[in-house]
Amino acid sequence: MPDENDDLFGEDGDDAVEDFNRLTDLLFKRVSAFADEEDVADDLLPLLLLRLSATTRMMAYAMSVAKPSSGGLKLDLDRFRRDADELIREMKKDADGFIARAKEAIAAEELDENDD
Repeated sequence: MPDENDDLFGEDGDDAVEDFNRLTDLLFKRVSAFADEEDVADDLLPLLLLRLSATTRMMAYAMSVAKPSSGGLKLDLDRFRRDADELIREMKKDADGFIARAKEAIAAEELDENDD
């Protein structure tokens, strides 16, 4: 049965998924450090990242086509929204697992704090 990552990562799916996850972890650490350094509120950070993501996509569109247009950009942003919607749908499927892992991490952190 096909994996949900087949469309996104093609034939070299396993290696690509592993690299994608590695880059995600690395970026998360750097963004978290930035947020701590700049004292960015937890509810503001996702909006900053969303704006950065959309701006990056817009720049990629403008640089990748011979004759960029506002209509073409709007279509590309629609494709980006569909990609984002798919990502959120996949994340929602793992909501139970995510909450379980988060609770475990929080409990482990509290244990470490109590041990100190």
